[in-house]
Amino acid sequence: MDTYGNRLVPFHQKHLPKLMSWIGSQQQCTQWGGPGFRYPFDSESFSEDCRWKELPSFALENAQGELLAFGQFYNRLDHCHLGRLIVAPSARGRGVGKQLVRGLAAQGREALHFTQCSLFVLKNNSAAKALYEKLGFEVCDYPETVDWLDECHYMTAPVEKLLEVEH
Repeated sequence: MDTYGNRLVPFHQKHLPKLMSWIGSQQQCTQWGGPGFRYPFDSESFSEDCRWKELPSFALENAQGELLAFGQFYNRLDHCHLGRLIVAPSARGRGVGKQLVRGLAAQGREALHFTQCSLFVLKNNSAAKALYEKLGFEVCDYPETVDWLDECHYMTAPVEKLLEVEH
């Protein structure tokens, strides 16, 4: 539990309806889930495309157990890669994204034993990019060729930098 009373917990089926409610358009779905994520979705297709039962998937809950944010991590090019990060529309701008990223970085370091985190952020998502830069992520060249990369920034950061205590 952090100073706000929030805690990162494994994602559970009970969180699914709330998470699905945050994504209300094809554009939002593609931005969050990627080009292969089906929209409109139902619980079954969402679960399949999100892969929350297969990948380490976490919910950030407040003290009352309300879902505030969601994210995943996995090994991508020997980095703890953070993916499908989303904050509840009602909780944006209140430090929840920072809590989510730091929590996932800590969980990923424990599980994967990597010293670096990475993520993709759409070039038009300036608020998210600003958050990631504030936390210590830097834009880097992605070492592989992928057709959708022209729409994204690939960013990396040392896990230890992400977990530094602010003064």
